[in-house]
Amino acid sequence: MPLFIELEPDSSLNISSAWDMDWSLRAVVKRCRDWARATRRRHVTVRVLVSLLLLLAATIVASGAADAVALAGSTSTIDGLAWTGIKDSSGVPLSSYIFATQPSLFNVKGGGVSIILGLLFAIFMVLVIGAIWIALFVANFDWLNWLGKPFSAVADGLTATLATPLMLVVAVTIGGVFVAVFILRGNPAKAVVQVTAMFIVALSGAAYLANPMADVLSSHGLLAQGRDVGIAVAAGLNGQSNPNPTSIVEGFSTTLADNFARHPVQVWNLGQVVDDSPSCRAAWTSAVLAGSESQLADGMRQCGNSAARGRIENPTFGQVGTGLVLLIFGTILLIFLAYLSIKIFLAALSSIFHGLLAIFGFAAGGFIYGPTQAFLVRNLVGMAADAFSMVVLFSFEGGYILVLDSVFRSAPESGIAVIFVGGIVLIAGFVLLRRLDLNLIGGESRISEKIRAILEGRPVPTFAGDTTGQGSLRYALSPGHAIGRSLSLLAEINGNPATSWLFRRQNPFMYYSKSLQDMNYLSYQMLLGEVPERAISGFPGRNIAVARAHDNAALAASEIANLGGFNARSAAVAVTRVRDLGGSVAEAMSAMSAVSARSGSGGWTSDQIRRAGRAAIQTASGAEDNPAMYAPLAQAAAALDLAGRNGHFTDARGEAYRARAAEEAGLFRRRTRPPSNLQRDYGDGEDGSLVHAVMRNHATYEDFLTAVGSAYVDVADANGNMRRVPGSGGREGAIENFARADEDTRLYIGNRLALDMELHADNVMANPNDPAVLRAAMQVKSRAMNVDRLLSGTNIGPWTN
Repeated sequence: MPLFIELEPDSSLNISSAWDMDWSLRAVVKRCRDWARATRRRHVTVRVLVSLLLLLAATIVASGAADAVALAGSTSTIDGLAWTGIKDSSGVPLSSYIFATQPSLFNVKGGGVSIILGLLFAIFMVLVIGAIWIALFVANFDWLNWLGKPFSAVADGLTATLATPLMLVVAVTIGGVFVAVFILRGNPAKAVVQVTAMFIVALSGAAYLANPMADVLSSHGLLAQGRDVGIAVAAGLNGQSNPNPTSIVEGFSTTLADNFARHPVQVWNLGQVVDDSPSCRAAWTSAVLAGSESQLADGMRQCGNSAARGRIENPTFGQVGTGLVLLIFGTILLIFLAYLSIKIFLAALSSIFHGLLAIFGFAAGGFIYGPTQAFLVRNLVGMAADAFSMVVLFSFEGGYILVLDSVFRSAPESGIAVIFVGGIVLIAGFVLLRRLDLNLIGGESRISEKIRAILEGRPVPTFAGDTTGQGSLRYALSPGHAIGRSLSLLAEINGNPATSWLFRRQNPFMYYSKSLQDMNYLSYQMLLGEVPERAISGFPGRNIAVARAHDNAALAASEIANLGGFNARSAAVAVTRVRDLGGSVAEAMSAMSAVSARSGSGGWTSDQIRRAGRAAIQTASGAEDNPAMYAPLAQAAAALDLAGRNGHFTDARGEAYRARAAEEAGLFRRRTRPPSNLQRDYGDGEDGSLVHAVMRNHATYEDFLTAVGSAYVDVADANGNMRRVPGSGGREGAIENFARADEDTRLYIGNRLALDMELHADNVMANPNDPAVLRAAMQVKSRAMNVDRLLSGTNIGPWTN
């Protein structure tokens, strides 16, 4: 099915200046609405333009409400995030930050820029405050208290249920059986390893099962110690000789607030970091705490920073661009800290999960040789490795924050370079963190496999490269793997037959799935000759240049005098005219619909357009199965057959088929080459001549062969005199007669047959209720089909040569 581009109603055609257009307000509004809704691109563009106009109107109203000198100062406190308590190094809450702009009353552009800047500033502050709170929430370990109580209760319940004397005796007995088997098989080394493992499990299990989750969840457990060690390591690497993890975590808030909020906002709003001047720093802090834009402007004037005051009074679109850069920067910061927080949380959750499963190992499985003992080993290694991962991840987080602080402090003049340097360092952090986490997970898997090999008495495996630990909980829940698995699952669901049945189309989650399904269904319907009603109003995507030519061709068909205007016959001609230009039946129907919509006389009805298209499609389909070798004859014969089968319909249905038959017969006649000499006598009325034999009605094809094969042909001798040569009879004689006949005789026969078919098809169109007329047309069609059948595969056809 070809795609089209929808033709704009007001600029598509230059068909007739006499067309009566309705220019009433309601009609104009309807045309504009239809134009805007025609494509998704137009719909979105109109919405954006309307939003900008409304924003400009609001700006003008806001400017008009201001006093004669400047807009009134206002606070920009984000009350919804005040509960986070995030403050900068001067004690100013980030939720109280303001973006000062004071354009004059007559600076309409400045008023509009102020509104845009205010919107960008609010979004930026929400992102930054949220990101910093996430980092502090993870570093403070407040969430560990939330997890501790429910998991400790579950662990105590499991211990009380599993760690019973009976379970211990049974497990030790089974472990002893394995020791006896090793001794009997002459493998005392494995027996010693098994006894040692059982002894270690018994000693460590007693201590572990007394308080199963204390080693993980307590304030002195593996997770908390891992956090403290990680932050201390990060601080030590950054040059702090006696780092205190608690004070360092508390300092994260001010460090992040200054580097990601205070200084970038000052650069954005005032063009520089005003904290470099103590007086300007104090003025900015007091004005923000007061929530007064006018106080900030006066403070910049009093501290001698006229450039900063000028930025407040004359906001520019350059500040909008800076705001967009900061939004990207803030989004990267939020995503990075959220990603790091997820990694830390998954490491803690994985450690807790392994701690719970270790209860089963210490209660019974650790005493039994084989998979159960390996199960305990994996969980113990996993618990310790996850705690070590906490050390590494907190070292990464603390070191990253402290390194960023050093980078920001050393940035040239603390200007706009702060924004770009921070963004580049954060992007690099994603790659480093992902590789670090994969190495930690792979190391955990390798350690487990090596200990398991020692317990089983087999050689320690060597690993050719890093393993990924794909079976671990951390790997399964990691953001990258989770997103990849989700997309794979979505693809499986998308291709599932049940999903296709539920949504009534294939691959419903694919882009443009509904449009593709609609076009496929439309193509299928049109192949069957069934054109849906919705297709008549115009196909989406009509190309303007091509559509203009198609519409002009359709209009020209309605203006042919002997067709009588917009009727079934002119509709058939319109389809032909568009197809002659290379268009399809669908494009012809779209052109007819467009012409009808602009016609003052009403145009073709949707029923006429649909039936004309259906008749054309069914004719083309029938011509493919027709035995005639000459394509125009096959089309005309198929159309006449359809008209005959639908002749009992006297309404628009039968009229469309009869009109198609008349049109195809006319095309057959116009495409058949006439003889060069039309005045010559070709022996039409002479009984026994070739022309007379062909033009007679024959009951069967054999009768036709007998008559044509026995006919005579006038042939010129060597002296130029004409003499009659009779045929030898049969099919060979018939072919021989056509071969002996001159070219004009053959073309005369073909031209006569085509002319007779056109006249009889027009007669059928004019007399739909007369069966004799249809019968006569079928007889003419039979004659032409007989000739085409006889001469198929030869070079002496009567149609073109």
